[in-house]
Amino acid sequence: MISITVYGGAGTIGGNKILLEADDTAVSLDFGINYNLWSQYFEEYLKPRSARGLADLFETGLLPAVKGIYRRDLEPSWENIWDRVSPNTRIREIHLDAVLLSHAHLDHSGHISFLHHDIPIVCSTTTAFLVKAIQDSSRGDFEKEVCYVIPRERKEQDHRFTSKDYQQYRSIQRQFCFTDAKSISTEASKFWQESSTRRKIEPKQPITITTIGNLPVRNFPVDHSIYGATAFAVKTSQGWVIYTGDLRLHGKMGHLTRKFISEAKALHPIVLLSEGTNIKEEGSNITEEMVVNNALNKVLQAQGKLVIADFGPRNLERLLTFKEVARQCNRKLVILPRDAYLLQSLHLVMDEVPDPVEDDTITLYTEARSAVDWEKHLYTQYRKRGKCVHPDDIRQAQGDYILCFSFWDINKLIDICPGEGGVYIYSSSEAFDEEQRIDVKRLKRWLAHFKLLPVGIPSAKTGKVAASEQGFHSSGHASGPELLELIEAINPGVVIPIHTEHPRVFASKLSSTMQVRIPKIGVPIKL
Repeated sequence: MISITVYGGAGTIGGNKILLEADDTAVSLDFGINYNLWSQYFEEYLKPRSARGLADLFETGLLPAVKGIYRRDLEPSWENIWDRVSPNTRIREIHLDAVLLSHAHLDHSGHISFLHHDIPIVCSTTTAFLVKAIQDSSRGDFEKEVCYVIPRERKEQDHRFTSKDYQQYRSIQRQFCFTDAKSISTEASKFWQESSTRRKIEPKQPITITTIGNLPVRNFPVDHSIYGATAFAVKTSQGWVIYTGDLRLHGKMGHLTRKFISEAKALHPIVLLSEGTNIKEEGSNITEEMVVNNALNKVLQAQGKLVIADFGPRNLERLLTFKEVARQCNRKLVILPRDAYLLQSLHLVMDEVPDPVEDDTITLYTEARSAVDWEKHLYTQYRKRGKCVHPDDIRQAQGDYILCFSFWDINKLIDICPGEGGVYIYSSSEAFDEEQRIDVKRLKRWLAHFKLLPVGIPSAKTGKVAASEQGFHSSGHASGPELLELIEAINPGVVIPIHTEHPRVFASKLSSTMQVRIPKIGVPIKL
């Protein structure tokens, strides 16, 4: 028998935590942060307390009631937590053989931070290097310990969890596993073992696997708004179970998704767990090529004026899109240290990602503030090459640059003093909730203050981008027609919609030959 229990990702976008049990083996398909639920309890200045371990996360239901999978150095008293929070909840205890990680977005990866470090993480080489770079460049956020674990201990006097002494205790790297046999260079191996802080890492070199427990596993590269995204296929004694992760067909690497569809169809799967972010979106999506052309036209029109490009964090494909625009317009692309660190990390395992230190178009933004260890190393590298740019440099030659700034960097413009008529290109997703729409209001106030021309910015009332302003962002998810085309082509026996707010649309639009099972949180689907 196959059992699929969705602990996250049912009736909501993101937060996928899907337990697949078959043939005496248990794997989790992703283990991400449910930001919809997270934002109901927390915000930027009210976050889960690391000093209380996992207590805040159990209390708010952000972690499922499953014993035997979590870090013991963060685990509070189960009896006290569950007697108080949910006395009617049946607490399961399982042995989790692995997590199949589809990509590095935190709504799919973030809560791996709280799993026991002995549980292997199966993903693409690119995803592994991304999650390390993201954690390296984060500022002590315990919801981002995806690659390596900072050991903690509980103080008996106040039951507070604190980090162990960095001089005596190293960070513990998780065991990452690749299903392809791609070897990594000596330089990449060195990066994998290096620490970005004073606390050293107890490294574990990635290994290549084809089977988890009793289940053969395959992964398939797909196109998404972050490099390294994959779909997975797991072979059970009853047949193949396929998980799409997040994907699209309209990006620069849409051919990878089409190849996945063809190979998945050949497996004749009994189950397909399909994302459905945009299942209600009709029509075709804006492609990355359209974004390039539209952005290029706007930058050419901004002759002699400053241009700012605002796009999602870790969307390095979009960063390279603006690098191409900058090159064609004879401008420099100014990136922040975190983007530079991600680029350098991925360059070690992806030939198509340039080394930013060597690239003639890219330069590093520097400002008057204290830098952490990994940033100091970056600044040293870039200064040696004469590739650092300061606010004064940009202020004096504004038409020479495109700045990769987001809303969270907008106050840096105070140091630059942008001239009237500069362009702010919003190349990110629409504002989906009230909090994001409030941020849009703030952003527009800043742009009005600096007399910058906004392009592609959503409405603060609706969160939507006006039709005349569209074309500067390409979604990371397939449209409704594309998703239906994908599912009909793969032709599984059972479809389980996840990562969607509209799961019932699947049942109304798919062929009657497929059975659609709508998941409920914590309720096993038996097959």
